[in-house]
Amino acid sequence: MQKIFLYRRYTRRYTLLLFQFFLVFMGAHAQKTLDIQQILKLSEYESVDGQQSERKAQISFWQYRLHLSGNKPRLLLNGELPNLSRTIIPVTQNDGSETFRERSLATSLLELSLVQNIAPTGGTFFASSQINRIDIFSNPTTTSYLSYPVLVGFRQPIGSFNALKWANKIEPFKYEESKKKFLEDLEMSKVKGLQLFFNLLYSQENIAIAKRQLINADTLFQLAKKRLNVGKITENEFLRNEINFLQAEQDNQQSIAEFLFALRQFQTFFYFKDSIKLIKPQAPPKVEINKDVAIERLKQNSTKALQIQRKLLEADRELAQARANAGLKMDITVSFGLSKSSTSLANLYNRLQDQESARLTFQVPILDWQRGKSEIKIATLNKKNIESQTNQEILDLETELIRQIHIWELAQKQLAIAQKTQESAEKSYQITFQEYLGGFTGLSELDKALEAKNLASQNYLRQLESIWIGYYKIRLLCLYDFEKKISLD
Repeated sequence: MQKIFLYRRYTRRYTLLLFQFFLVFMGAHAQKTLDIQQILKLSEYESVDGQQSERKAQISFWQYRLHLSGNKPRLLLNGELPNLSRTIIPVTQNDGSETFRERSLATSLLELSLVQNIAPTGGTFFASSQINRIDIFSNPTTTSYLSYPVLVGFRQPIGSFNALKWANKIEPFKYEESKKKFLEDLEMSKVKGLQLFFNLLYSQENIAIAKRQLINADTLFQLAKKRLNVGKITENEFLRNEINFLQAEQDNQQSIAEFLFALRQFQTFFYFKDSIKLIKPQAPPKVEINKDVAIERLKQNSTKALQIQRKLLEADRELAQARANAGLKMDITVSFGLSKSSTSLANLYNRLQDQESARLTFQVPILDWQRGKSEIKIATLNKKNIESQTNQEILDLETELIRQIHIWELAQKQLAIAQKTQESAEKSYQITFQEYLGGFTGLSELDKALEAKNLASQNYLRQLESIWIGYYKIRLLCLYDFEKKISLD
């Protein structure tokens, strides 16, 4: 029996020393104290998700700038300085025979060109100025020039698919959608930050609970040993006290492990290296959320509304492209320019000769085995399918919004009850604990009071979590600040 007591004493001291070591270890590092408002601010731009959202927004911005550049004129300078060539080529003689001769030359080119796309018609305007030089290395060396001081023209497709026109319709929706998505990502980052905050807070509270339970269990265990020695309790009740003490040791170790895991997740998300101490939040300010107003804001502000318009436009684009591919297509190109060739650079721009060109090409599908008809039918059915899908997506989103509002409202009603329950359970446990110390109640009643106290504390924290996270989930869906009554921007 003495060996058993020594083993129990050693185990108890080992556990207490382990817990003290943990506290010293955590205190030796710089500790950062955070409240819930700081978490919300950090979640936006200092978190992993917040920074990723910012980079995605920057990518979308430059993608839109890239699209806009397609409507602007492009001025290019092209050059070839020089192109040296030394080859043996076949040369036809006056009598029709051929012979091989060595040919050495250098060609150079410099061109300034301007290109402008015409979005409404799908045509392209072009203008250029060009100069060429050829040096033939023979005996003697000869040099000649060819210039196109001015060359202007226009190319106009007829019946073809106008990709730029449709891009000008769709890309603004994509850009606005990306801005809304950025706001949604920031709100989602806040929700995730709050979830990690409350997870760590749960672990922090569980450590405090486990510590108190271990101290109380140790006190009761020591008291039980004394009572057993004087015959005031049975051996069975003593063993139950011992089991409670060992369970408290196990719970304490488990709470430390869970805390360290939650802390690691929290630190990773916020790029923290210091240890963290969280301040338990109060209930958020009272906010009124009208369901009809929330649904209206959802339709106006959410990314889904812009996605629907974009998807419908993309379906119209696919249908227009299918119809264009199935019909007659023509291409008209006209140009006018001035040119001159000379062996002297000084005479290159004298007495310029004009040159004109006009070209018409066409393509008519004669036998395509209903390929064009099939593409049109597929595009038409796809558009109808998108219309039905988008309507259902809006209804699903409204249903989710109403569900989140119900959860949030219920949590608000239950918070006051949970707080009162927590206070009563704490008081009941303290009374039961003192009664047990005085021998006026049994261990079963004390265990029940302890369990009720712990459950009440956890339930109060859950209601706080439901209110805070629920509110920001509603903000996420509506992109609307119901406290300030303004849309998020």
